[in-house]
Parts: sequence; structure tokens; C-alpha cells
Amino acid sequence: MNRFNSALIFYLLPAVAVCAVVLGSDYINSTTMQVCKHEYALCTSAPCLPHPGDPSKAVCACNVEQGTSMSSASCNTLQPSTDATGVKTIYSTFSFKQFQEGKKAMKCPSGTPWTWCLNKQCTVDPTNPKRAICICDVMRKDEWTTLGGNCKTSTCKDEYWSGATLKDLNDANTFMMKVLAIRESPVKWCPEVSP
Repeated sequence: MNRFNSALIFYLLPAVAVCAVVLGSDYINSTTMQVCKHEYALCTSAPCLPHPGDPSKAVCACNVEQGTSMSSASCNTLQPSTDATGVKTIYSTFSFKQFQEGKKAMKCPSGTPWTWCLNKQCTVDPTNPKRAICICDVMRKDEWTTLGGNCKTSTCKDEYWSGATLKDLNDANTFMMKVLAIRESPVKWCPEVSP
């Protein structure tokens, strides 16, 4: 019986863990949030296009930034690098920069397309080092928010914006405020949206 129980735990525990990850609605694991300090892609308002030949992916045009940002992966694995041909790779992380520049969060309904870019690999545009192209995951579930769209909620159903679930934005906001010792949240919402 002990051998059976051990085998059951050995095979079922990983399956249950995978199901919890797949079925859970949160994309950020709050226990793995880290503050990184290096060059990164900021996709909080990025416009995206469906990836040709792969409807589960989108190609997003993100800003290249330098400094403090948040990831849910090890900062060591998200370090910028340049290959032998001069192609520079960075990763998409989260920061308050676009909120501090005055952009507002727009809320969009579940079922509309959006893209999840956190921790995704990006290529810096060799003709414009302030822009990066990131391959992100297309989502269609959960209510979500973006800094793209200029508060025009009609764009939620037709355009692909980089976004996050409301819970993930709130979790990232709380974490960054604590780490950066910010008293008042820089997150501001579009007029028709309440936080």
C-alpha cells in the first residue's frame, strides 16, 4: 500500500500542479516577483498583431527602457544580450514608467483578444534602439487592462493590445509600491473605469 501511495503522489502531484497553473486565472505568481535593474522592453501600451501562422502568438511593438522593473522570472535569466551578429535580445518586464508619463489604464471585457508579454523575449530594432519586437501570448479570457487604446474601449474587441488581468495589475502595483516605497499608486484609470 505504501508503494501504491508513493506512486500515486509521484504521478498525480505534478499533474495537479500543472492543472492548477493551467486552470488558474492569474498569470503572475506573487511569490516569484522580483525587481530587476537593467535594459528591458516595456509593453504596457504596446500595439500587437497576430503572429502569421500561429494564432496563439502575437508580435508586439514595445518601448526599450533602462532601470528598475518587475518580473516574475529570475532577473539573471532576463539579462540583455547581444549575439555575434549584433542582434540584441532583451525581455519584457513591468514598470510604472508609462503611468508616470500620464497614460491611463483601460478595462476590457473577457473574450476580447489581448496579449501577455511579461518575461517574453524581445529583439531590439537595429534601426531604432528605442523599440523592440516581442512575441507574446494571445489571451481571450479574463477581464483585462491595458495602457493602449487611449481609453477607447471600442478598440478592445478589434485590436490586440498588450495587457494584464486586473488582479495581476493590482498585484504588480502593490509589489512595486512596497519595493519602491511609493505611498500613492501611480496607476490612473480611464474616466469610465473605476479601479
